[in-house]
Amino acid sequence: MRRFLAAIICICVFSTGYAQQRYPYYEDIQAFKRQDSVDIPRGNEILFIGSSSFTYWQDVNHYFPGHRIINRGFGGSNLLDVMHYADDVIFAYHPKQIVIYCGENDLASDTVKAPLLLKRFQALFAMIRNKMPDIPVTYISIKPSPSRARLLPEMVKRNKAIQHFLAGQANTSFVDVYSKMMPLNAAIFKEDQLHMKPAGYRIWQQAIAPHLVDQQISTAKVATFNLRLNIAYDSANAWPHRKDMVCDLIRYHQFDVFGVQEALIDQMHDLEAMGTYAHVGVGRNDGKEGGEFSAIFYNKEKYELVKLGNFWLSPTPDVPSKGWDAAYIRICTWAQLTEKVTGKEFYFFNTHFDNEGVQARENSAKMILEKIHALSDNRTPVIITGDFNSDPATSAYATIVKQFRDAKLVSKTPPYGPDSTFQDFKYHNWTKVVTEGRIDFVFVNDNIAVLDYAVLTDSKDLRFPSDHFPVVCTIEF
Repeated sequence: MRRFLAAIICICVFSTGYAQQRYPYYEDIQAFKRQDSVDIPRGNEILFIGSSSFTYWQDVNHYFPGHRIINRGFGGSNLLDVMHYADDVIFAYHPKQIVIYCGENDLASDTVKAPLLLKRFQALFAMIRNKMPDIPVTYISIKPSPSRARLLPEMVKRNKAIQHFLAGQANTSFVDVYSKMMPLNAAIFKEDQLHMKPAGYRIWQQAIAPHLVDQQISTAKVATFNLRLNIAYDSANAWPHRKDMVCDLIRYHQFDVFGVQEALIDQMHDLEAMGTYAHVGVGRNDGKEGGEFSAIFYNKEKYELVKLGNFWLSPTPDVPSKGWDAAYIRICTWAQLTEKVTGKEFYFFNTHFDNEGVQARENSAKMILEKIHALSDNRTPVIITGDFNSDPATSAYATIVKQFRDAKLVSKTPPYGPDSTFQDFKYHNWTKVVTEGRIDFVFVNDNIAVLDYAVLTDSKDLRFPSDHFPVVCTIEF
C-alpha cells in the first residue's frame, strides 16, 4: 500500500505541471458533464473507463442487452489521464461495477515498460478502492494490433503482471482479449490498424459478457387514464357503451401499473373483473366507496403490494375535505410496490387536481412532493400520474418539474401521438374545438429512465374509450 500511495503522490506532482495550462482531454470531460446534465445517470450502471478502444465503442449498450452501461472512454488517454480525471469519470457516478481498458497508450510512449505500467495501474486501483472499497473492478487486457506489433512482448508482460496482481485482490476479474485476438487479423481493424471494426468488438463482447454483474434491470409499462365517470346523459358515450373498449385497450397495451381518475365504484368493479389487476384507492367523498376514485391498478402476478395510503389535497389531509379554492374534494392515492422477480421497490402516486382552484392546484403539487419525501429516499424510483388540470404553462406544473421530470420531455425515443390529452369525445374535430391541451401527465424522478412515451388515440366505431386519451410510458429502473 505504501508503494501505491507513493505512486499517487508522484502522479499529483506530475499533474501540477499543467496547473498553468489546460490539461489534455479537458473538452472531452466537459462533454461528459453536459451529457450527464441531459441524461442523468441513475446509479447502478456499469461504468466503462479508459482509452480510445472504449471511446470508439459508442454503441456498447447494444452489445450487452440486459445491462445498462455508461461509457466514459476518452481520447487516446493513458492511466495518468484517467487518474487525473478520476473525480469526473469515476467518482462522480455510483456504478455497480467498473470496467477498465487503459495502458496501451502508456506502453506506446516508448518510455513506459511493463513494471512502471503495473505501478500506474496499482495506483489507479488504490484510488478506486480508497473511495469504493467493495465495488467489482474488471480489467481488460491490452489488445494486440498490427500497428503496434513491436510492442507485443511488452504487452504480454504487462498483461501477466496485472492479471497476477488482480488475482490477489477481492472483487476483481481479468478479461483476456489478447489471446482471443491472436494471431493478428488485419481485417478486424480499421484503416489505422489500431482501432477495431465491429468484428473486433464482437470478440470483446464474448470475452467481457461473462464478467459483467447482474444489474437486475426492471422495465414497466405505466399509464394514466381518466375514465370519465359513469353519467347517463353522456348517451352513446356513457360508461356501459365504453367499458369494453377501455378494458380491451388496457389488455392490448399490457399496462403493468396505471392510475385512473373519475372512476366510480361500478367502474372500479368493471376493471377488477378483468382479473389481471389488483388495486388500491378509496372514494374521495367518504374514504370508502363514495365519489370518484383516483385509484392505482397493478398487475398482481408481477408486483406485490408493500404499503398503501390516501390523503386529501387540503389542509386536513387525513379526512375527506375540500382544500383552499377548490371546487371539489380531491384525493391522492399512493402505493409502494415490489417487483416479485427482482425484489426492486418503487412508489406510485396517482391524483386528480381540481379544475377550478389555482391555489388548490399549486398547494396540491407541494403536498404530493412533501409526501414523497416523507416516504422515500433519494435512491427510490417514484412515479406520479394523474389528470392535473394544468398544462405546462401553469405554476402547478412548474412546481412538480422542479423535482420530477415530465416523461414526454425525457423519453429516449420520440414521443408518439398528439400533444393534447383531452378531446371531450369530439371524435371528428377535437383538435379545433377543445382547448385544454396537455393536462394528463406521467412524471418520474431521476432514478427512472423513460424508454418511450405515447398518447394513445385508440378508437372503435368512430368513438373514443374516454374523453381523455390515456398516456402510457415504458420506464426502466
